[in-house]
Amino acid sequence: MMEELLEKALRLLERYPLCDACLGRQFAMLGYGLTNAERGRAIKTALLLSSHLRARSKDGRALEIIRLLAKNGLFEPARSLLIKMGEEPPEAGECYLCQGVMERLDELATRALEAVSDYEFSSFLVGIRLPAWAEEREDQLRAEFGVEHGEGLRNELSREIGKRVMKALGKPVEHRKPDIAIIIEPFSGQVELQVSPVFVAGRYRKLVRG
Repeated sequence: MMEELLEKALRLLERYPLCDACLGRQFAMLGYGLTNAERGRAIKTALLLSSHLRARSKDGRALEIIRLLAKNGLFEPARSLLIKMGEEPPEAGECYLCQGVMERLDELATRALEAVSDYEFSSFLVGIRLPAWAEEREDQLRAEFGVEHGEGLRNELSREIGKRVMKALGKPVEHRKPDIAIIIEPFSGQVELQVSPVFVAGRYRKLVRG
């Protein structure tokens, strides 16, 4: 089964550049206590180690995989290994699914915190508004490769940003009737608030990136 997982991950990377989180998200239901970024990095590390071992035996395909990990895997350890092997590493691409958004979680959480700074409230929820193309890309990828154990970008962003906001505020996430809903458009950086007037004293604000 592990070989099947690694083979599917390799086929995904042969087709699309994927960051750690976006690769790991395609296997989100496997394992417990891991972020998707940790899953993706673990998969890339396993591919790198096995390929390095084979490359030491002059396996040409193994070197191709290491180069693939450096380029489409956006995997710095693969780039470092190529340099150590005397090879020129390829230029890394941009993640096909998130286009770098998963590297901006702290920034997006900070924007959310700034948006609610004028309000008094007891609970909140982070919602994500994605452009249609982002959801279509992931749906297409999952259908193309028969992804059965993944989750959507929307869910991951809501959870990961929500965790950061919850830690900073010391307030709980409430999925049913939050005092305030923080709606984030991660690709544009916009943050919009949906406020429950029963609980919140403040004013409506919309933050535009920049």
